[in-house]
Amino acid sequence: MSSDQGSSTKNAYRTSAKYQLDDRRLILRGGALDGQSWTGVISVGQRVLCGDQAWSKEAVYLVTPDVEVGDDGLPSNIAVPAFQA
Repeated sequence: MSSDQGSSTKNAYRTSAKYQLDDRRLILRGGALDGQSWTGVISVGQRVLCGDQAWSKEAVYLVTPDVEVGDDGLPSNIAVPAFQA
């Protein structure tokens, strides 16, 4: 008699992401970094620290589902300041 229990998934760990995160291009609208672009692994609805400076609330942007074609001709999501001063 074999002890193989087949392909049961009880108490098994998920081996793939719930959703795929790829590099996302952002166009920053408003705030201290208005008009700049940023690229990184982030999903819509998340906050991201943009720029090269140390952490500051002025550099935190919220990724929106709105898409716009950038100056380079590639689609980019719009990101807005996460905190209003």
